[in-house]
Amino acid sequence: MGLLSSVFTSVSGLIAAGDGLSVIGNNIANLNTTGFKSSRMLFSEVYGSELDNIGKGTSPHAVTTQFTQGAVLNTRNPLDFAINGDGFFIVKDSNTNKEYYTRAGEFSLDKDSIIINPDGLRLQGYMADGAGNIAQTLSDIEILPKNAGGVPIMPAQATSTAKIQINLSGSPTEPIYSAGTLLNPLDTSKGPAAGTYNHSIAMTVYDSEGNTHAVQIYFKKTSSVIGVGSTWDAHVIWNSGKTITNYREQIIPNLIFDTNGNMTSPVGTSSVNLIWDADDWDGDISTPPTTPAAQTIAIDFTGSTQYGSPYSTVFQAVNGYPEGGLNNFKLDKDGILYGLYSNGRDKKLAQLVLAKFAAPTELDKVGSNLFAETYWSGKRIEVTAGSKGGGNIFANSVETSNVDLAEEFITMIMLQKAYNANSVALSTSLEMLKSWDNII
Repeated sequence: MGLLSSVFTSVSGLIAAGDGLSVIGNNIANLNTTGFKSSRMLFSEVYGSELDNIGKGTSPHAVTTQFTQGAVLNTRNPLDFAINGDGFFIVKDSNTNKEYYTRAGEFSLDKDSIIINPDGLRLQGYMADGAGNIAQTLSDIEILPKNAGGVPIMPAQATSTAKIQINLSGSPTEPIYSAGTLLNPLDTSKGPAAGTYNHSIAMTVYDSEGNTHAVQIYFKKTSSVIGVGSTWDAHVIWNSGKTITNYREQIIPNLIFDTNGNMTSPVGTSSVNLIWDADDWDGDISTPPTTPAAQTIAIDFTGSTQYGSPYSTVFQAVNGYPEGGLNNFKLDKDGILYGLYSNGRDKKLAQLVLAKFAAPTELDKVGSNLFAETYWSGKRIEVTAGSKGGGNIFANSVETSNVDLAEEFITMIMLQKAYNANSVALSTSLEMLKSWDNII
């Protein structure tokens, strides 16, 4: 029985070495596979019995996945993401609603502006609402809003606030300027008295459709009392480049400065209601145009001064912007994805979410760089970039395979030698069996 047993022992060694070489071959074949995690074969002894202490050979015990970090390679795709840490991207099959986990961060947009991997599985994350607040519910990452053609856009935002900080010269001799053609030349009741002013400032305002309009503010001193201070009026002028009847103006009265040159009134903002010119409205009827819509702007002069130095604009900030198309993406250190738009603005879109497992080596490989949760891996924990050990996420990058070619070749040589040795042992056992048959 001993010689026959040696045959089976040698065969077990041949099978085990062959299986080990298959694992090595699969690792080497995936040397350039993004996010691939190499495997290794574990072997175990086959025990005989208490009456026979001689072992019965070896057998493949398990194939384990090695989750060591792969190198991070820069790419030109802003939707390529690489994880440096222990986390996994969460992707979802929209047909079966089944979720998988992957380290392969090659993503793109589909026709519905949803972020997908090369197999069409949808990347999962926390979406941001219109105000930029991040939800805590996992969902597909869809780029919103979109126009009627399904193209992601940033809608125009009408100007609603203007922060203006100026120094109105406190010189005893104020300069006097002619309003010229910027003011209504036929109606001296509009604009600064007698068509003159002391200082002016221009700003660009966006309407509800994203169109730009020039708005001028003319400052005219109305009183100056020694030991008390000065008072100014701000004449807000718009549609001044249109027809005479469409010219419009609103006066913000009583900008009051004390003897130290500090503005004491108004406190806070002053509202100006802007009604825009339109080609089909000449101002001689009571109903103004509805497109673009009228809008109210809160103008804040807080911090303005009246010092002896010449007039100057210290600070000017006007909000609002035109419609913009999606040009690019950026990702911050917290895994928050921003859209970059053609109007020069950016918008918070979503936050990428990673899955972390207590025993990642127990995840089930299902192909296409995907893993599935198992009982032995434990339930996933949802984490964000840089938190709870999930790792950091880098944009314009992918994680390469963690296969160490030199290590694979060393293991291959060892398995080859083991295979050859078991082959010699098998041949020897068979020769001895033949000799035994001849003796019998």
